[in-house]
Amino acid sequence: MKRYETIFIVQSELTSEDITAIIDRYNKIITDMKGTILKVERWGKRKLAYLIRKQSRGFYILVDFAGKREIVAEMERILKFDDKVLKYMSVKIADSITAEEIEKVLAGTLKAEGPPTAIIPAESSTTTPTTTTTTSEATTEG
Repeated sequence: MKRYETIFIVQSELTSEDITAIIDRYNKIITDMKGTILKVERWGKRKLAYLIRKQSRGFYILVDFAGKREIVAEMERILKFDDKVLKYMSVKIADSITAEEIEKVLAGTLKAEGPPTAIIPAESSTTTPTTTTTTSEATTEG
């Protein structure tokens, strides 16, 4: 089994019940194809960087699961035709995951390593404002 994350954006005007129904639909696909759902996160309504189907806001949902490549192919096939889904992206997190690792993730002891922690360390966020301040001082003197 491999570990995957699928992030999809649904229309922001959907009700909570509609969003729950969409999540349940894709969770059912994963479980029917003998996959394991590790976590589902509702990131909430956010402003989109650009208009997608004339929508400026969307509701973000993350599904972390373990399974075969066929599950991803089937989910993406159905996501493509779902009018309520604005965008989606699936990423392979790990080439293999054991039953013990799945149990650890479900217990909450093992966290998924995501790109944001690798790209933006906590230290760089404190150095960025001082760099900006230095740059603004240089432009006011010149």
